[in-house]
Amino acid sequence: MPPFAPKTTKPATAPKRAAIVPKQKRQREEEESREEEKDMDEIEPDQDNAEDIMDGEFSEMESDAAEEPESKSDSKAKKRKPNGSDAKYRAPSNEEMIQLKEATDLFQSNLFKLSIDELLKEASIDYTKTGNLDKALHGIKAVLDGCSDLKDMTLDQAVASLAKKDVVIPFPEQVDPSIQYKFSFKKPEKVFIAGSYLVKTITKGKNGFNVDVAVQMPDSIFTEKDHINNRYFNKRAYYLAVIAAALKSKPNFANIRFQHLNKDPRKPILVIESHTSEKSEGGFNHIGGAGGVQIRILPVINPEFFATHKLAPGRNSNRPQTTDSASSVAVALPATPRYNTSLLMDTTLVSHLNLLHKQAAACPAFRDAVILGKVWLNQRGLSESGFSGFIWSLVIVYLLGQGNRVNQSTSVSLKDSFSSYQIVKLTIDFLANHNFADEPLFLTPDGKPIDHPDFSAKSFTQQFDCVIVDPSGKVNVAAFVNASTLSHLQFEAKASLRLFNDLGSEKFDSLFLKNLTEPMGYFDLILRVNDVPESFAAYKPSVQLDFPSKRQFFAHFVPRLLRLGIKTRTHLIKLTDSAPLNTNWSLNEAKPSDDDFETTALYVGLILDPEAAIQVVEQGPTSGDKEEDAKAVENFRRLWGTRSSLRRFNDGSLVESVVWESDGTLEDRVLITGRMAAYLIGRHVNVEEEDMKLFGGQFLNVLREFGGGEEGKEQAIAERRTGTFQDAIDAFNAFSKAVKALDGIPLDINAVIAADPGLRHSSIFVPQPSYAGEGTNRLTPILRDQMDVVIEFESSGKWPDSVPALQHMKLAFYCKIADLIASQIPGSLATVSKPDISDLTTGWLNVRMPSGYSFRARIRTGVELALANAALISATSTGVPHLKSSALARVSQTEKVYKTIGSHTHRFQNVHFRYPHLSSTVRLVKRWISAHWLSLHFSEEAVEILVTSVFVNGGGAYASPPACAFSGLVRVLELFWKWDWEREALIVEFEKGDVSVEQRTVIQAKVGESGSKKGGLMRLATADDLEGVAWTLNGPSALVLKRVKVLAKASYKLLKDAVISGDDSEIAKIFATPTDGYDYIVELDVTKVPRYHQSITYDPEMLPRHKSKFKNLAALEKSPLQRFLESFNPVDNLIHDIEHAFGDTMTVFYDMNGGDKIGLLVNQKVVVPQQLWKVNIPYTVKPQDDLESDDTASKAASVDKKSKAKKAKVLVVPDYASMGAEIERMGMGLIVSISSAFE
Repeated sequence: MPPFAPKTTKPATAPKRAAIVPKQKRQREEEESREEEKDMDEIEPDQDNAEDIMDGEFSEMESDAAEEPESKSDSKAKKRKPNGSDAKYRAPSNEEMIQLKEATDLFQSNLFKLSIDELLKEASIDYTKTGNLDKALHGIKAVLDGCSDLKDMTLDQAVASLAKKDVVIPFPEQVDPSIQYKFSFKKPEKVFIAGSYLVKTITKGKNGFNVDVAVQMPDSIFTEKDHINNRYFNKRAYYLAVIAAALKSKPNFANIRFQHLNKDPRKPILVIESHTSEKSEGGFNHIGGAGGVQIRILPVINPEFFATHKLAPGRNSNRPQTTDSASSVAVALPATPRYNTSLLMDTTLVSHLNLLHKQAAACPAFRDAVILGKVWLNQRGLSESGFSGFIWSLVIVYLLGQGNRVNQSTSVSLKDSFSSYQIVKLTIDFLANHNFADEPLFLTPDGKPIDHPDFSAKSFTQQFDCVIVDPSGKVNVAAFVNASTLSHLQFEAKASLRLFNDLGSEKFDSLFLKNLTEPMGYFDLILRVNDVPESFAAYKPSVQLDFPSKRQFFAHFVPRLLRLGIKTRTHLIKLTDSAPLNTNWSLNEAKPSDDDFETTALYVGLILDPEAAIQVVEQGPTSGDKEEDAKAVENFRRLWGTRSSLRRFNDGSLVESVVWESDGTLEDRVLITGRMAAYLIGRHVNVEEEDMKLFGGQFLNVLREFGGGEEGKEQAIAERRTGTFQDAIDAFNAFSKAVKALDGIPLDINAVIAADPGLRHSSIFVPQPSYAGEGTNRLTPILRDQMDVVIEFESSGKWPDSVPALQHMKLAFYCKIADLIASQIPGSLATVSKPDISDLTTGWLNVRMPSGYSFRARIRTGVELALANAALISATSTGVPHLKSSALARVSQTEKVYKTIGSHTHRFQNVHFRYPHLSSTVRLVKRWISAHWLSLHFSEEAVEILVTSVFVNGGGAYASPPACAFSGLVRVLELFWKWDWEREALIVEFEKGDVSVEQRTVIQAKVGESGSKKGGLMRLATADDLEGVAWTLNGPSALVLKRVKVLAKASYKLLKDAVISGDDSEIAKIFATPTDGYDYIVELDVTKVPRYHQSITYDPEMLPRHKSKFKNLAALEKSPLQRFLESFNPVDNLIHDIEHAFGDTMTVFYDMNGGDKIGLLVNQKVVVPQQLWKVNIPYTVKPQDDLESDDTASKAASVDKKSKAKKAKVLVVPDYASMGAEIERMGMGLIVSISSAFE
């Protein structure tokens, strides 16, 4: 057996929490652990034993830790055979007590622990079912052992010999034809399994998993100077090509391709997949799930062959082609740290395997912790970015060892007795808070650099962004983790740490199941770069020595560049290449180069700081007389070029600054950071402006009236329409102050409460004063905005105790207040809407203030809800169902108007101040819902709560809440599409801790109870509404929810395709609803739709054109109908009439923001295709063409014999034409035409 798979000793499984293990048992286990470590230390890490793994001993590969020895008490308990009730109620064993306490103390939830256990089962593989895979590995070894030595060849001979076998040598770069060295192939020294398969930390992912087979190349084919100028990598490529030719000739290994190892263009490897996925035919792909299994052939070299100090981080091993004598200019040559590390990594496989195996033997939870860590990394795309599961494993080894004891920035340490959950949580804690820039990690025995000047801490930190040095003290295993990936890692680690520490959140899905690799939705702004330019100044010849791939250097350089300019404005800058260099290619094809991906884009993702990102001025260094000030100013000007200018600020300071243009709205200012990034990339990387596309501001126009285009902007300006909510809020404050100051009201006013979306920054369009548009030549009506408010009087015991009397009393108050407003507030106008004496929500005071803003005020006395409940009790006692349902609806509406909506407005306003972009996101989502004709089925408040859920709790699974309406919309679409609305309530905390853990449990339990739902299927639970039905009682229905899911998924896909293609010309289609599916389409006369100026399909050509000769007479030329429509919406009345006339037989769909069409869907559960005629059929019917069917006729004949007075019953069918005609009659003058699907 190899040294990393000891057969003689098997470590006992340590308990996951040492604190609750009996003292004697813990001491015994610690002694056994020390003995095992001593045994392991005595084993020499001799590579010779590695080949034993391939000699048929797969059953003896390092096995799982032995089961923990049973204690005497457990043995006795096992021997007892409880019968009857004893077996059911027996006391839990020690093992069960440990698990229960662990679930409570560690996981904080038994469900979380069960989820972890289930995830480990799903992510790991069953090593008892790898027979076909093991046979394939044996077959590979047999082929490699059977390879014959080849004679030495020149470059041309080597290429030609393999070309005959249809194999192209995957040289890392174009090889100079004048090279003098030759290429050799000799039988491999060793063939052995490496990596996770042997340590048993294989983790299945979307791409399955890999099994690594290392092939040690003989020393004799290399020379001691082969470490320079790609000689080693060229010979390695030739050696790999010969192996490929040998394997290719075998039928079982026909499915073989080249691939880059970890995206390193210098190191191609072979990838072998099963020739069949069927287990019965010897296939092994099924083991890896949907992603399959890949066997990777990795050529390696004897670790003692090259002098490692020559491959130190600060050394140069890749000379420029113009250099004749390396020794004469060695000092001037740039270091090639990545080149050197790439070579050194081929010498470390055995030592790293021994290290991980030893740790797995010492720490029972190590394997599970590694698997969980790999899942966590894969779900965030960190593995593909360079921070692999192998590096994660070494970080755990570091924390379990002595290394972290010498660091200052973190105090995290692990113990072998910790559970996998503890290890993962603390490792993430370490990654989140450790200062990698100042404190590199050394896995050496003492945690410090080795005593060699070439391998000091400084020599590593000067060359690499992230330093994690292996136990040899010479190899940085994180050499290819750049600063962007490290920032991404720490950003995600901090977010995950918050989830671990959050007792009240459903954190498991967010931590391990949520896929965060999709740029859209994760980033606030996405800058798409079509291609890397042919050349740019930073990619100098000296840089190319260490970065042979221009695309890889672009991905390394651009985030560094952007951090210089916009670091303070962002939380994260991440560049994603959609064409990674680890793409497989055929054996007979040339290795892919950068030119092969010239049509493949790169994406710069920006997660913004909501406050800093909207600053219009980017301030640089202060101009001063000191030398360092002058240097800083020079660097700033070099960065920004002509955009930089010296400006004096209010405090008198002279500062180099860059000013960016904006229209002043928050939605436009948030795009400034993206424009800055585009400018820097264009200036320093030579990317043309037309080759970049910024995604984030594509939907600004849909939040503007009159179509949002340039013509619409001009019309809005001409009509003096405001673009900010602050004007409306100022008007409300003035109204509140004026009403409280009225002299002559019998009772004092406690408060005037805002109860309108326009007063909580959430209406789609900014509320406008009534005077907007006056004096212009627009003749089409625009409905005036009225904002709901509630006037709360001081408590009094003299309010009437019946609903009719209270309504009459309120009417008297309305009239009194209206008179007082007219007399005490000059320029105001107040009217009274007469209430329904049986409905407490009707009746109000209409007030237009001198500012032009209008308010609809209701009086709250404090007795409304009590009276409504009393009316409900009275209606229930009658036993009449419709009276009870009517009274119940009025209770709900009364509570909503006088209690819930005011509390909701207050809470939402507070959340809005914490998240500035919540407002624009809510408005955009409401616009999307309305554009798809669904606004009748979603209350404004329900949408606001739903959107708030993607902002609170730190953004949920996302590391931060949206800082842009674009990313907010994407996340809401994803929520609509993926959330299980029928089985799970969406719990939203406006303030942290609003809903306790116990309340969450009760809420979800109620959802699961059969028949527990009230009204609609969507539950939005808040602290004020734990049942979650206050705003969804009347919908959306199952039909509407199903449609929303389909539309959200389609919209998400359209946005994703637009980002991938870089073409946003079709992006507005997410607001275009399909009409094929409605039974009736009612087309309206847009000249009589008073909100048509808000329509998503607004077309000025559809409106009448007229230009007044005298501008001051334009308003007077409006017809009486046009003036009437400014305070009355006929479309609302038409929809009300349709719903009243057809009831449950028809569902209405309409865009309440100026839609020009109404969609009607017949309820097929109510409207049956055929039935016997009866009285009170709730829809129009007509006799079937055959008045009597044969069956009906026979029955009629039988009845006629008994009684001639009885007639045969007639079969009737729905009369869809009459239904359409009735609707057209209702909307006469408003409806242009009706199209029916039944025609």
